[in-house]
Amino acid sequence: MTTRFTPRFSGALFVALIGSAATAEGHSDAGREIFNDTAQPPCAICHTLKDAGAEGEIGPNLDDFKPTVDQVLAAVTSGIGVMPAFSETLTKDEIETVSQYVVAVTGGSGAETGTDALAPSSEDASVADLDLPGAAILAQGDPVAGEKVFKKCKACHTIDQGGANRIGPNLYGIVNAAVASVDGFRYSDALTGYGGAWTPDRLAAFLANPGKAVPGTKMSFAGLRKEQDQPDVIAYLDSLDATAKAD
Repeated sequence: MTTRFTPRFSGALFVALIGSAATAEGHSDAGREIFNDTAQPPCAICHTLKDAGAEGEIGPNLDDFKPTVDQVLAAVTSGIGVMPAFSETLTKDEIETVSQYVVAVTGGSGAETGTDALAPSSEDASVADLDLPGAAILAQGDPVAGEKVFKKCKACHTIDQGGANRIGPNLYGIVNAAVASVDGFRYSDALTGYGGAWTPDRLAAFLANPGKAVPGTKMSFAGLRKEQDQPDVIAYLDSLDATAKAD
């Protein structure tokens, strides 16, 4: 009896194990896709996660942090700090999938307690209190370097003339333009009340730490941590409509 049924049982067990592995891989692929592409802005922009090929530096390194499922679920669903809530842009199943994925590929023990640990760290970000006049900031910036830095911003902003608004407004012609003046974009009350123009010095302060420059802003970005990145990005943005300005 034992000899007769062992092969059949072993075959069934093998099929079951293969099926489980395939299911796990499927969940991993789905979670990775949500992390890198489906979520807007993508999680990969802000976080480092080796399995996803992500090297974001705005939020915590998830490989080091090793969050629990509950921590990821809470942060992704409701947002935390400058991290936006994804409850209206991702389904519950997608949030569950990406949470399980992050925990599975990082080990998921949760070195810190509470969801606050998932928020981008303002202490790590460089906050430049630049007192330089606008012309000096532009002169200090390198448009070529700024174009590379701006890749962090592309998920939320377009930069072509007449480009569509995304999570953030189109930034073509933003340097020295009036604050909160892009047609069709719904600005926060904080930014609308900020007033004035986006002079290079004001842009530098905002890029360094949006929440400090304009308390209450909805911009989900902790800031450019390298001080030189600020004038570089501003010089790049200014160069986009240089021809139009010259005309």
